[in-house]
Order: sequence, then structure tokens, then C-alpha cells
Amino acid sequence: MKDKLAQWGFDYVRLRFGFRTGVAACLSLIIAWAMGLEHPQWSAMTVWAVSQPTRGLLIEKAAYRALGTLLGTMFGMVLVVSAGGEIIWLVAGLTLWVSLCVYTGNLLHGLISYGTILAGYSASMVVLLTQSPDALMPLGIDRLLTVFVGIMTSLIIGWAFTYKRAEQSLINQLRRQTAANLHDISRYFAEPKDNDLNLADKLSKLAALEAQLLDHGTGSVSAHESAKTLRVVINSQLGFLAELNIQEPEKNQKVSDYLLDASNKLNASAKRTEIVEPLKNALELIKNAALKKRFNEFVEATNDRLSFRDSGKTATSTLLSKTILHRDWLGARQAAIRTLVIMGLIGASWWYTELFQFAYLMLGASVMLTLFSTADNPALTMRYVFFGQCAGALTAVLIQATVWQYQDSILWMLVALMPVILLAGFPMAHQKTANGSMDFNLVFLLLMQPSIGYSFHLGHSASIALAVVAAPLLSLVAYRLIYPTNLKARYQSLLQTLTEEIDQLNKTKLTESQYNRRKARFYHRVIKLTQISDKLGMKDKDAILGHLLTGQKRLNSTG
Repeated sequence: MKDKLAQWGFDYVRLRFGFRTGVAACLSLIIAWAMGLEHPQWSAMTVWAVSQPTRGLLIEKAAYRALGTLLGTMFGMVLVVSAGGEIIWLVAGLTLWVSLCVYTGNLLHGLISYGTILAGYSASMVVLLTQSPDALMPLGIDRLLTVFVGIMTSLIIGWAFTYKRAEQSLINQLRRQTAANLHDISRYFAEPKDNDLNLADKLSKLAALEAQLLDHGTGSVSAHESAKTLRVVINSQLGFLAELNIQEPEKNQKVSDYLLDASNKLNASAKRTEIVEPLKNALELIKNAALKKRFNEFVEATNDRLSFRDSGKTATSTLLSKTILHRDWLGARQAAIRTLVIMGLIGASWWYTELFQFAYLMLGASVMLTLFSTADNPALTMRYVFFGQCAGALTAVLIQATVWQYQDSILWMLVALMPVILLAGFPMAHQKTANGSMDFNLVFLLLMQPSIGYSFHLGHSASIALAVVAAPLLSLVAYRLIYPTNLKARYQSLLQTLTEEIDQLNKTKLTESQYNRRKARFYHRVIKLTQISDKLGMKDKDAILGHLLTGQKRLNSTG
């Protein structure tokens, strides 16, 4: 069966995930309806948004969705009351709030960024779907409860059927890569002139491992700490490899022998003392002061990681200052300005014309301009989103016209949605339709608002659907015209940031904490730059290596 599905272009694992998520979405619909909630489809939307392939990601994304929804809903309720029904104040307040959320979200990393951005467009759901203070409290409560129903359903089904976090895979990959690096460094110390460390290749491999750390460090405090210890090991290796390329070659057979011994022990997953002891012996025999300092950082990082592996605790308590990440201040500012301009224009049009369709357009734009602002190429993503949303909107209107207008029960209206929800796993699993499948699900459910005595009006339904699917088109234009964003632009921006950081480094001595923070941020920027260059298929990494070695020299003079 798996082979047959593969021949047809379907990914069996994704198909299982999609069907399981569809079952959870249908179950959440029934639970929300049984609770008497007005927008049961929101619970199913939440299931699709929250569901993840591993437990750690599932737990953490559910938590941030709950917090983001709560914060955004509360702000939206306060805004509606404060605006007193005046569209101009609703528009101004919501635009500023969403812009602030997208700015903050672009500065953060991982699922906390998602939760922050979610707080922005959650407020839009409250503000733009009701401007009446009388209906505000019921809508706000309904929004919160439907989201929590979706979260709980997703957690229960997900916990029962998803895999545990595949954390050991990353740990084993890093262990093997570290052992391989030590083996190559051992040969370098034995015969420096005959062995090339191939820094570019090692940098790419370390960067590929670092890219997995955000997923690895999810689901628990322990997972976050584990990711931090792994990050320090990666950074310290990068620092030592860079230093070896800066300093004069140091031929030392004893150091070579100890490093080879440590490499073999690491490959065999030996005890912490058996691995650390030859590393410490090698450290004592290294003569160059700069090399000795960098290698000492690696030994400490390795000792901390192995200590955490064995006991769940690190040998030192300075991980925070050693794991500072790059923050994209320029990208965050550009995303906020883009959001401010587009939402401001839509809001002004709504205020001037008073056409309710602009409210739906503004709702869609608040999602498109925030959630996808962190994508590698948002404009390209909008193309897939547009086609997925068009299919979802068309399906919604067809069901409204052919099924819903003949139903007199909300339960049967919801049952009519279930075949579409259950079959949604197929486009998610196919290689040609996977990119827009999630947007199909979300827009389809967004437009399916059940009500007693439902009456279908083609013009009304079609105008709302068109307003919703116009959002990705408008956002595509915005992403291309207002601070155009793609991988090449992100590469150039980060390269410029790295250049400015190196220029700021001078010979003024830093405190140990300042030195650790500067060094950690510098290494993370180099790694991020490498990740982007690898996505672009750039084989020439001379610019990155030049910045790494120049920055390493500056760091040597500051700490």
C-alpha cells in the first residue's frame, strides 16, 4: 500500500497525519456543538492549526496558541468597548496592535514567535466579526471556548497517536559529527601541512544540525535545556575550527592521539569521564594560547552536555549567556511597516465605504501579513495560499448552495462538513497540493458558519468568499513591493548585520558575560547565514568564512 501511494505521489506518513487530524477536527466540531457554542467550526480550525507530528511540538504549540488566543481576544474585547462602534477607532487600534505583534514575533524564535503573532490576528477575529458591544462578550467567550475545545481535542488525539519527540536522532547526529570533527582535527595536529580542515563543509554540517534545535527544544523545560547544551557544543566547535584556521599550524602528535581517543570514545557513547579525560589531556598539551582558550570552551561545553545526558543537569549555570540568538531588527521593522500600511489602507477603505466585505479582507490580511512574514519567501508562499484558499472558498460556497440551504438542523449542517474534513488529508499528503492544503482547510471552515434557519444568498456568500481570498493576493503584492522579502534579501541583510557587528567589535576588553553574549550571537548569525546560503544552493562560502575568521580575530582581542 505504501509503495502504491508513493507511486501516485502521496506521502504515507503525511496521509496518516492528515486523516488523524481530520478525525480530531470532526470530533471537536461535535463537542463544540454539544456545548452550545456559536462557532463550532473555529474548534476544527484550531485542531488543524495546532496538530503536529511529534508530542513535544504538539504540547508547546497548543500552549502558545492558548496564550496567544487569550491575549488577542482580551485586547479585541477591550478595543471594541473603547471604540464605541466607530470604525475609524477600531481600524486604528487593531492596525497598531497587529503591527506590534508582527514586530515582536519577528524578533523572537520558534513557537513563542507563533504565539505572539497569533495574539495579533486573534484580536482581528473578535474585532472584525462584531462591532457591537452587546454581542462582544458572547463572541469573546465563544472564541476562547472553541479554541480551547480544539486544543484539548488535538492534545488528546495527538498524544494517543503521535510519536514521541525524535530527540535522540539529533543527539546521535551531533555526536557522530562531533566525533568526525575531532577525528579530522586529530589528523590535522599530526600532519598540519597534509590535512585540510575543510571549514566550509563542517560549517554547513553544523548549521544543518543547529536548524533542528528549535524542534528539539520543545515540550518541556528539560527539552529546552537540552537544546541549549547542544547549541553550546555546536558554537564551541565552530569557534575552535575557526581558530585553527587563524593560528599557525601546531604539529603535536600527543594532542593528535588524545583527540583520536576522544573521537573513538564519543562514537562508542562511552561514559562522560572516558570522553572528557582525553580531551582535558589534549588541552594541557596545546601550546598556542588562543587555541587553548577555544578548545577549553569546547571541553567545557562537552562536559556540560554529557553531564546533562547522564543527570539532567549541567556542570555550569551559564547557559543563558552562551546561547544568545540573532534577532532580526531590520526584518521586524520592515514587517511591521508593511502590515501597518496595508491594514491601514484596507481599514480606511472600510471606514469610507462602510462595506462589510472590507472587514473580511482586513481579517484575511491580518493573518497573511503576520503569520507568513517569517517565511523564507512570503510572496511565493502567498501563491500557494491563494490557490488553496480559492479551492476552500469554492467548496464552501458549493456546500452552502447544495446542502446547507436544505438543512434545518445545525448538527446535520456540521455533519455535511465532515466528508470534506476527512478527505483533506489527501491534498495534504500529495506532493503537488501539499503547499496550499492547510489554507484550503482553514478558509473552508472559516466560511462555514452554521445557523438555525440558514438561508443561502449567492451574492452575499460569494462576496465574502472573494473578500477572504483577495487577502493573499493583496499580501503577495505587499510582500513584493513593500520591502521585498526572499532568501536572497534575507542573506544580504544578515550579511550586512554581521559586517556591522564585526566593525563594532574593538579592542576594549569585555566582561566575561558580555564576551559570552557577543560570541554566542556572532556564531548564531554565522550559522543562520550558512543555512540561508545552503537553501540558496550557494557553493561559494568565501564571504561567510571571511566574516567568521575576521570576527573570530576581533573576539580574540576583546575577551
